[in-house]
Amino acid sequence: LSSSSSFRDLSKPIGALDEKRFQVFEERFQNFSDPDIPSFYYGSHYSNMGIVLFYLLRLEPFAFLHRNLQGGKFDHADRLFHSIEGTYSNCLTNTSDVKELIPEFFYMPDFLVNSNNFYIGVKQDGEELGNVILPLWAKDSPEEFISKNREALESEYVSQN
Repeated sequence: LSSSSSFRDLSKPIGALDEKRFQVFEERFQNFSDPDIPSFYYGSHYSNMGIVLFYLLRLEPFAFLHRNLQGGKFDHADRLFHSIEGTYSNCLTNTSDVKELIPEFFYMPDFLVNSNNFYIGVKQDGEELGNVILPLWAKDSPEEFISKNREALESEYVSQN
């Protein structure tokens, strides 16, 4: 955490971190023409109820709310939050994904664990979803993951940038 390379560019929103992807958003903004709707970069907001439910689907009452939003069942497993690396990668490359982190990433390890033993689903590749897959540096510990995130958030680098 002492190296700036450990951090994303905090001067830009998540949708602008990858230059190639940002050009798609810029082109949309410049070429959009509607008499009733102003030009926009992103087709969704970086934080909304759906995003909160995406991250917190392993905890009640959010699991209930998620299922309610999805017609009574969990969404397709391939679209659910199951991996930190996969979610971050998608946020850097997919033009329909501009999710930012929610506060729970900095204080609540519980949302990373399927302690209710919900049957969340099986991905097309056969992987059954359970606990969120953490980065290697977290050593399979949600507490370590949250602790390092909080340490990063409270670091000098973040305070100065």
